[in-house]
Amino acid sequence: MKALHDSEAHARWIDVVDPPGETVDGADDDTFPILPHYDDHDRLIGIELLGADTVPEAQIVDALTDLDLDIPTLLAAWRAGPAAPDREVMVDPVILA
Repeated sequence: MKALHDSEAHARWIDVVDPPGETVDGADDDTFPILPHYDDHDRLIGIELLGADTVPEAQIVDALTDLDLDIPTLLAAWRAGPAAPDREVMVDPVILA
């Protein structure tokens, strides 16, 4: 997963597919401030977190649990964003042998 933290907007974007897809379907306002984005095949491609500096991790987990994501990797990407503001951070899932 790739994360980008926008320090001016206090927002984070997390790509959940590689290569990143193109968003064609608007985010669902019911999940605000955690907005999943989909491509034209209804595939989740990214997650936008608005007000990311104040969103508790538990709210992120609750909002994204049903999306079949690697939640620990997603949280690592979310945490890494502020450590490298305005730069991309790449977090790979742990692969167990």
